[in-house]
Amino acid sequence: MLKKITNKTIAKSIISFIIPVILVVLLVISLIGYFFSKTIIETQLDNQMDTKIQETVQSIDNVLTTQKAVVKSMAKTVEANLDQFNEADYEALLEGYLPMYDETFGMGIWFEPYTVEEIEQFAPFAFKEGDSIILDDTYTTGDLNIWTTEWYEVGKQPDGGWTESYFDPSTDVAMVTAAYPFYESNGQLAGVVTVDIDISSIQTIIADLEIDYDGVAMLLEDNGVYLGGVDEELLTVANIQESSNTSLVTAAENMLGSDTGKSEYNEGNETSLFYYSTIPETDWKVGISVKESMLYASLNRLMYMFVITSVVSLIVVTVLIVIFSTRMGKTAKRYSDVAEAVADGDLINTFEEKELQRKDELGDIGRSLFTMQDNLIDVVKNFQSNAANIDDNAQTLSSFSQQMSATSENVAAAITDVAESTTDQYEALKNVDTMIQQFGTDLDFMNQSITEVDGTSTSIMTVASESSEVMSNMTSSFEALTGTFSTLIERVKSVEVNISQVNEMTDLINAIADQTNLLALNAAIEAARAGEAGKGFAVVADEIRKLAEQSRESSETINEIIKGVASEAGAMVGSTDEVNNELLSQRGHLDDTMGAFNNIIEAVESMRPKVETTKGTSEKIKANKELVLKEIEKAGEIAENVAASAQEISASAEEMASSTEEVAASATSLGNMTNGMKERIKFFNIDK
Repeated sequence: MLKKITNKTIAKSIISFIIPVILVVLLVISLIGYFFSKTIIETQLDNQMDTKIQETVQSIDNVLTTQKAVVKSMAKTVEANLDQFNEADYEALLEGYLPMYDETFGMGIWFEPYTVEEIEQFAPFAFKEGDSIILDDTYTTGDLNIWTTEWYEVGKQPDGGWTESYFDPSTDVAMVTAAYPFYESNGQLAGVVTVDIDISSIQTIIADLEIDYDGVAMLLEDNGVYLGGVDEELLTVANIQESSNTSLVTAAENMLGSDTGKSEYNEGNETSLFYYSTIPETDWKVGISVKESMLYASLNRLMYMFVITSVVSLIVVTVLIVIFSTRMGKTAKRYSDVAEAVADGDLINTFEEKELQRKDELGDIGRSLFTMQDNLIDVVKNFQSNAANIDDNAQTLSSFSQQMSATSENVAAAITDVAESTTDQYEALKNVDTMIQQFGTDLDFMNQSITEVDGTSTSIMTVASESSEVMSNMTSSFEALTGTFSTLIERVKSVEVNISQVNEMTDLINAIADQTNLLALNAAIEAARAGEAGKGFAVVADEIRKLAEQSRESSETINEIIKGVASEAGAMVGSTDEVNNELLSQRGHLDDTMGAFNNIIEAVESMRPKVETTKGTSEKIKANKELVLKEIEKAGEIAENVAASAQEISASAEEMASSTEEVAASATSLGNMTNGMKERIKFFNIDK
């Protein structure tokens, strides 16, 4: 049972869905447009302010550079004519230079003491007063020490420079001075040339700037003192860093600490964007500020217009939605009434022709309802005509299902017997497969053993061949050794002969020693006969006798050694004969061993073909074993599949028996349902 639902009109549904979406879209578009436009304005302002400030810097820098060039030119002129000019010439020089540029207010030539005509303070100075040029000597006639002034100290530098701004009480003008030195021919400082610029001429450049969005410009010294862009009483006196506005002071500190950039400061509830840059010649700062309220005024107006337009558009869209949804609601109510009539069993069509001619989705719904009513009428009529046939067929189906159930039970019993026999056959095939697998394992072991025998025979043959070669090398070595021993025996015998010769020589030495001893004795006798004259000869004869005795003793020692050597040589000859005989015996054994290795090689060579034949037979048996295993495996698979199929058939037969019982029950139920359907169809009214 459906709960009662509170109706909600189509107009409310559309408005609650469409209006928030439109509102969000308009809001997103507005924000995107606002911030995009703001970015464009800021970018354009940055470019515009950068261009404006650079033009201003360039204009002021041109003025300052020109004045610096003027003072340098005059200094070089004075330096070149230092020895030729007199006071009148210097005054004429000032009167010639001063009118060149409107920005030039005054010029002076300040000499070192006693440089010109022994005058201590010579400093011609001239300034403009209207269209006239006034020569002024108050700087030299008063108490002012010109050599300690700021502009003189700056001018003494090799490249000159600029002073800070100051107020000149003698001319009642705020100015800034450029100074440049000039020198005597020996390189000693002769003085300084100065050019005074009325700051009001530069202030005019700042004041005449045309800046969009009501922007204002200011000119500051590098220490923060105002030079332009503020009230006249603050010029050259007030310092921006001493302002009571801390936000402005912070922006000024950023400006004074960098060459160029952008900052902002607050003044009350108003925020101003602040752009600045530096004049290269003097490090002065040019700043331009623009109020954000002026910058974004047109953007805010555009935003207000967009909001108003959006509100009006939403109101118009809402009214159109209400009108359109009201028309849709009437048509939807008509279709709802038709659907309720169908729900109550009234299938008679009540649509008018114009309702079916609509060319929108509502027309499609109406045509679909019209078609549905016609189709439902046909369906009800078919139900009425077919209900009796369904009842008769249901009874026939119930009888047939009972017969099918009995047949299925018989099939299931037969298939069960087939499955059991097939299972027994499969188990037997598995036992045969196991036995053949064991046979294959034994065959693989035998094949491996044959392979090992083949490998071993190959190794034996290789070792035998290598050993035979080694024996051949050993035989050659024995032959060489035998020849060496023969040579050794000959050399030992030669040593024995040499020893005999040495014995003969020692016998000869002994005989010579005996003869020398006898001669020495005779010489001693003759010396004794000679008396004093023969004493020296007696001493010599005695020494000769001693030498003869020592020679005899040495020869006897040598003779003993030679006898020992001869004895050892004889023993060596006997030993070498025994070794020679042993070598000949070993040579015979080597020949026997070589013969044995040759027999082994021949036996292995005769055995290898038989091993290869046995190995080939084993491989064939192994291949046939694999074929047998495959056939057994196929037979096992067939048996297994047959058993599985039998089980499936049995299960299917049992399931079919169960299904036929269910079909019988369903047929009975179908008959009952058909009778109930006949009663329900009477609910529909299909007759006009």
